[in-house]
Amino acid sequence: GNSDELFLQSRPKRGLLTPAEVRSLALAELSLCSTSVVWDVGAGSGSLAIEAARLAPDGSVFAIEMDVDDHQLIEENAKRFGVDNLRAILGQAPEAWSDLSDPDSIYVGGSGRAATSLVEQAWERLKPGGRLVTSCNSIENLAAVHALLRSRSEDAGYWMVNIARGIEQMDRIRFEAINPNFLMAATKAG
Repeated sequence: GNSDELFLQSRPKRGLLTPAEVRSLALAELSLCSTSVVWDVGAGSGSLAIEAARLAPDGSVFAIEMDVDDHQLIEENAKRFGVDNLRAILGQAPEAWSDLSDPDSIYVGGSGRAATSLVEQAWERLKPGGRLVTSCNSIENLAAVHALLRSRSEDAGYWMVNIARGIEQMDRIRFEAINPNFLMAATKAG
């Protein structure tokens, strides 16, 4: 994947980008192929959607974002990375995805208190055999989404991702922790 610094980000919201290490795990769990139809719900600056577009060059990736400034960043980042199979969708989920084709893979991020509702509604649109991956950073969302995925899929998986990046400091290396992230994935029967 690409380092976080390569993506344009909103200055006041800097740090909300899904860290590169978590993106890599999420993308692996999405089980993408070259023709995948992918939704990135709560796409922020589009980092995951852009990586997905590069992994599915003959597919279609839809980056759904309700913030106007972040929507613009998705478009700028898509140009910066040269992906032409990504479409930035401005609007609030689930209304924003009503006219999109049903996806093979869905990533739900940045959903705050509406996490469970968005995951549930996205699951309804996911094609049979498709993969849904979501991340959250609160115990409350973890518990609620865990219960939902467990009730819908027999192969749901859950990870707590703790990353510490090495930082060169003079002639030594120290490690700087990134906030823990909960990652969940499930396959829709079909």
